[in-house]
Amino acid sequence: MTSRAPAVEAGTHTRGARARSSTAFAAHLANEFRLLLREPAALIFGAVLPLLAIIVMSAIPGAREPLADFGGLSVVQTYAPTIALFSTSILGLTVLPAILGSYREMGVLRRLRTTPTSPVTLLAALFTIICTVGIVVVALITIIPAMFGAGLPANLWAFGLAALLSLFAFVALGALLAAVVPNPKAAAGIGNVLAALMWFLAGLWYPRALFPDWLATIANLTPGGVAATAMTDASIGAPTSWVSFVVLIVWTAVCALAAVRTFRWE
Repeated sequence: MTSRAPAVEAGTHTRGARARSSTAFAAHLANEFRLLLREPAALIFGAVLPLLAIIVMSAIPGAREPLADFGGLSVVQTYAPTIALFSTSILGLTVLPAILGSYREMGVLRRLRTTPTSPVTLLAALFTIICTVGIVVVALITIIPAMFGAGLPANLWAFGLAALLSLFAFVALGALLAAVVPNPKAAAGIGNVLAALMWFLAGLWYPRALFPDWLATIANLTPGGVAATAMTDASIGAPTSWVSFVVLIVWTAVCALAAVRTFRWE
């Protein structure tokens, strides 16, 4: 009986730690949701503008017509992946670092350090909130063109999976950025630069079809470039390489782990 006592105590301690972690996560989640409802302005660029863009584009009859130059896709179908990536990159690379940066600047993180919370629970709550918003926005970006008659992606599940994994990767990268750059203004600035780079690699400003081979290879190793490739292939019904999904999963796992390991309360 005596030999079993340490094991019983360890098990009790583990269950207690898990319970405290779950409670802290739920509290963070509820708090972040309230703050988001109270100050929704943070979502203007990541949610409102992309939705307005896809609505306006879908409402133009000519933008819904299939074009030979676009491989039989309409303008709306061609740009839907880019608009989706614009939204997810803004949410992950600018909104999340801005939130954590403001917490650090106002001393919120210093106070949280004295509570039962941990970097994992705080980052997990922010990850959940941002990803929930992103999933809703991407779903609307996909559905709205179909409501206007432009149709859905030919391979809907691959399109949705690529969009979802890109969202996870951007949010994880944003969490890492917020963890290693303590100054909120610097984090926001770097996040904007990274987001713009992802837009370029996704083909927002320059067609990906005109990328030289070396640039296309580099692009397909980044969240923006590889997600754009997978989503475009899914839109036209072309085979989607499983490598694209693996690249996005690796980015998510590596950045999330690094964010937790490098996170500092002050």
